Amino acid sequence: MAWSLLAVAVAAVALPVVLVGTAALGDVWRPSGDWAVLALRVSDVGNGSPLVGPYSRYGWNHPGPMLYWALAGPYHLLGREPVDLLFGTALLNALAFAGTLGLAWRRGRLPLVLLTGATLALLSQGLGPEVLRDPWNPYITLAPVALFAFLMWSVADGERWPVPIAAVVGSFLVQSHVGYAVLVIAMVTTTVAIVVLARRGANPEPPSDRLRHRRRRTGLVLATAVALGVCWGPVLVDQVAGSGNLTAMVEYFAGGDETTVGVPDAVGLAARNLTVPDAPWLGGDEPTVPDGGGLAPASATGLLPPVVAFGLALEAARRAGAGSAVRFQILVGVSVLAGIVATSRITGEPYSYLLRWWWVVAALFWLSIAWSAGNAAARWIALPRTANRAVTWSATALAVALLVNTGATTARAGSSADVPDGSLTAILGELVEPTVGALAGRGPLLVRATGSVWGTAGDGIRLELERAGIPVVADPDDAYRLGPQRSAEERPAAHTLWVVSADAATAWQARPEMELVAAWDPVDPLTRARYLVAVDSLQRQLIAAGEFDLAVNLAMGGDTRLAPEVPGVDVELLAQVEEIRRKGDPIALFLGPPV
Repeated sequence: MAWSLLAVAVAAVALPVVLVGTAALGDVWRPSGDWAVLALRVSDVGNGSPLVGPYSRYGWNHPGPMLYWALAGPYHLLGREPVDLLFGTALLNALAFAGTLGLAWRRGRLPLVLLTGATLALLSQGLGPEVLRDPWNPYITLAPVALFAFLMWSVADGERWPVPIAAVVGSFLVQSHVGYAVLVIAMVTTTVAIVVLARRGANPEPPSDRLRHRRRRTGLVLATAVALGVCWGPVLVDQVAGSGNLTAMVEYFAGGDETTVGVPDAVGLAARNLTVPDAPWLGGDEPTVPDGGGLAPASATGLLPPVVAFGLALEAARRAGAGSAVRFQILVGVSVLAGIVATSRITGEPYSYLLRWWWVVAALFWLSIAWSAGNAAARWIALPRTANRAVTWSATALAVALLVNTGATTARAGSSADVPDGSLTAILGELVEPTVGALAGRGPLLVRATGSVWGTAGDGIRLELERAGIPVVADPDDAYRLGPQRSAEERPAAHTLWVVSADAATAWQARPEMELVAAWDPVDPLTRARYLVAVDSLQRQLIAAGEFDLAVNLAMGGDTRLAPEVPGVDVELLAQVEEIRRKGDPIALFLGPPV
């Protein structure tokens, strides 16, 4: 019966995630922005394989390429379609959840499996199908955080076989997003300390056991060293003979010129995520700061109830002699402290995607409390046999019902989930076919973007051109994002393909050196002509009032929220312009001479 319920728990948690990924295989997705770059780099695995990880907006890359490795298998095996990345991500998350439940079985058998399964099911429902199958590095790393925590717990409890696996999972987290380094290092350090203290307090081993254990440790060290060597070998090669990315990262973090979140706000953001029942991972709100758009911290006093609950559960487990539960709580508590440190060091605004990992940490936080409290109650409260059976079966039935219902909700939501940045998929669909038809055999093309969409559409065009067999190159200072083999210094461009948006998409058609390749506009030509006349009039009004930045933003599709407050601006005309702008900015592709 226990094994059957274990299978039910694994299926109820992992299968809906797989179904969410399977549903994506029927979608049409033309990635843009970060997702297009990710698809390019995954396609490079096996042919100019990346040595570093996803790019950062600060001019360096995250440490290593393991994210690309993880997705390359499904991507290449299923046909190299962009939606294969969504399926591969969902499969990776399902395996991480299944692995977590397998470790839960070893740590606490069926009770912990059901408790962990319910927690993961609620977490999956909170994340939603869009995140569960999103290959973006802030999201694809979420489920492995839970797996890594359980691997560390197993090692702290005296098991050694999880060490090489933990080395791989921890490397994946840090290489995919360097922000996990604080969390991973803190948990590894704590685990080592627990193991060392336990060994000091243990009775001396007999010589025969000592020799056998020494051989096992030697094998374990070798396996772990091989795993780390495979994971980090490319990173070291890049450091010595490539871009020196590790040095660039160290110099950036050592510079300290950027404004960081700081400890007070980091504590408030921790309180926002740890408070129940209105925590974001359970469906609670995530209010943002109006000006910057970053997450708004809660009051630090909100941490008091979670901290008290954590302390009481920890003390109860300690008094009851539940050493394993105590070790799990210690590891999770350290991860919370590490999370506060990591959050405090975020530069710029603490956007939601940068802090989504708090949802996993918060779920583990309350799971550890529940497990400690349950262990203490089971050891202190002696129920009659009949009552004990009734409680056990009732709790089991409730957990299974929660698992099945929540899993079904997640699976159903997958059928209507949108692809990442889906708004550009249809637009790129209008542009790609005429572009590929016109540019076949005319590469390498240097792709540049200008206007309101910045490089988002440009990256999508790069991907579609390469998928059609048309080579693309990038400006040398942009090659860190797309791979050094795509630098224009390595392959000179035959032409420059400009991805132009907003008003420039129309204005550039009058430039004789530019050949219009393809264009998309959400409004008809007559409406666009009237719009341009209105924009010209409004620009003159803004310039006359000294608001040059607002005049530029109006033409480039930027922020014009302050324009109605400027004296001399025709508010009604501005409202008409904004109504058209909300329908989307036009995009045009022009072929020009190499630069």
